[in-house]
Amino acid sequence: DKIGKKSEGWSAEAASRERALRKKGTHETTAERKQREKAEEEAKANRWTFDHLLARYCEVKADLKSLNFEVLRYRNHLQAEFGGLEPSALTSLDVQRLRNRLKKNHLKPASVRHAVELLRRLANFGVKQGLCAGLGFQIELQKLNNTKTEELSPEQLRTLQEVLRVESALGNPAAFMVRLVLATGMRRGEIFRLRWSDLRDGHILLREPKGGMDATIPLNDATRRILDEVPRSDFPLVFPGRDGKVRTNAHKSLTRIKTLAALPDDFRILHGCRHVFASTGVSNGIDLYTMQHLLTHKSPAMTQRYAHLADDHLKRASERTARILAGGNMESVIDLGGNRQKRQA
Repeated sequence: DKIGKKSEGWSAEAASRERALRKKGTHETTAERKQREKAEEEAKANRWTFDHLLARYCEVKADLKSLNFEVLRYRNHLQAEFGGLEPSALTSLDVQRLRNRLKKNHLKPASVRHAVELLRRLANFGVKQGLCAGLGFQIELQKLNNTKTEELSPEQLRTLQEVLRVESALGNPAAFMVRLVLATGMRRGEIFRLRWSDLRDGHILLREPKGGMDATIPLNDATRRILDEVPRSDFPLVFPGRDGKVRTNAHKSLTRIKTLAALPDDFRILHGCRHVFASTGVSNGIDLYTMQHLLTHKSPAMTQRYAHLADDHLKRASERTARILAGGNMESVIDLGGNRQKRQA
């Protein structure tokens, strides 16, 4: 058999050795090699690797609000290592190595958990869609301490309020956003999606809140006054982005406010002010059930992080009542009918 042309890199000696091997049946012919490579390519194309699963996931979950973030997370943390693998090829050691690598790259625990959870979700998606075999083991997601609440001292809050007053006068849209969070507890995305038509019958319609279903919260007087100051545009959104579209961020304007108010570096201003709204309300007697609905928490477990503030409020009320009774100041006591009791002799 002819082996190859000299122009293709075959020397006489190499061609002779290859011819001898083929006669022994040790090496495959060019036709055999091409057939094998074609079969391998076809098999590879039909394998449901994580890359292929992600592509199908994007088709099926096209309406998922967090899809762009999921794709970015996959490309940054998973694709290089797992993109060409099928779920059934993974081992628990692979997942542990992923965790170690992400931690070594200084990712926060929540980010590490999200990456591992995405890997698990894609594998489970493949099984539910009947595309491939799943993992041969169970991925345990590490528990996170999500009870952190971001707070501002009274002095920090006064400084922030003054900065917001000045920035509002200058027309900084982020100043109105922060003021709205402090007045309503709304989430960032809910404010970005807020339309003028969502202000109706003494309520604010929250479009696509985190819980999924549209919800409403009270339109209080403080919020009305803030919205009366917001400059109007020809677009339906209260805070329109470029070309009137929904914003994805307001980083530059928010950073300006944060810097002017000298807030801590790790204080996430919109999310942090949502915590300030909740903490202030619970500290001043708002019960957790009511606060859950004001914050549109889907589960009361999310509102429990403020429970200690409710305890503090109850303790202060208890001590105040005990002091009244211990001092014999019965003029301060009100009976169940709402009438003040006369001072006892």
